[in-house]
Amino acid sequence: MSHHEQEFSNETLWTLQNPGLWYTSAVYGIFVITSSLIGDTTILIASTRYSKAFELHKVIRVIIQHIAICDLLVVAVGIIPSVVSLVTNGWVFGSFLCYLTLYTKYYFNLTSALLICTMTTSKLLLLKYPLRFGAVSSSRAHLFSSVSWLVGLALPAMFFLVDREDVYFSYRSYHCDYGFSAADIWRYLGPFYGIIFGFVPTSIVVFTTVYILIIARQVAVRGKEKLKWRGIMTIVLTATVYCVSILPYGLYQVGKSLVQVEDKSRSTFHNYFYRVALSFVCLNTISNFYIYSLTLDSFRGFVRQRIQLVCRFFFNLPKTFHVVSFLLLV
Repeated sequence: MSHHEQEFSNETLWTLQNPGLWYTSAVYGIFVITSSLIGDTTILIASTRYSKAFELHKVIRVIIQHIAICDLLVVAVGIIPSVVSLVTNGWVFGSFLCYLTLYTKYYFNLTSALLICTMTTSKLLLLKYPLRFGAVSSSRAHLFSSVSWLVGLALPAMFFLVDREDVYFSYRSYHCDYGFSAADIWRYLGPFYGIIFGFVPTSIVVFTTVYILIIARQVAVRGKEKLKWRGIMTIVLTATVYCVSILPYGLYQVGKSLVQVEDKSRSTFHNYFYRVALSFVCLNTISNFYIYSLTLDSFRGFVRQRIQLVCRFFFNLPKTFHVVSFLLLV
């Protein structure tokens, strides 16, 4: 059992004792699951079957499809097991799924970040080279997105190669986690891991987003070309929410070695701030549906039509029930 395992797998020290925090965490987790299942499924249906629901370039539309799939997978392997573990106060899915959900959780979270990098970079290229990059086909856009899925494998592969058995259930995150027990290796590999898989993708998102706004402003000042501001704001808001969602977790990773305490379970930083940081990460998973509804009239209209259809169905359900009952009686 590793040092990390002794700390965070201790049920007495790390279980949420405060009923208010427990109920808040459970309700928030259910909200995240519901928002993602409904929101990302709607995004997938709208972007694949109803192209007019997304009045965006086909490259961006394809990347949006990949992001929606990735978010659904994050919920499946990360958030749903955490909520179930919170409710049952322990891991109930067995050893195999503990390993599987751990590695896939890291994989899908990194892939999500890389897909957002792909989205902001693609939008930048569309603005900077509209004729050349604007002719890119949907199949090529799927290829760009596939690169993100392939590169994302590097993170779980690194964990697996260093120590594939260094897995335990953490009561701090209510999920299976990696122990980082090989201290001699992670002393040197840790900074590399943080820079390559954390700092670099975030820097690319920030740089390309700022550059998008600079180019958009230059085009607007010249006034010779027509800009699709709704598409630009969709990308900018997506990138902004991503950066905000990972900021607390990034601050924790930087500060955890600086905040030295004897009992981390009693530390506001190591206990409560860490849990808040994990909650913020979920914002990136659920935000896209709300962003598209806010910035894209076409998507908002599609959602409104589907809501009206559902309401009409339930409104007519009692009438249908009465007709069926009458026919059965007759």
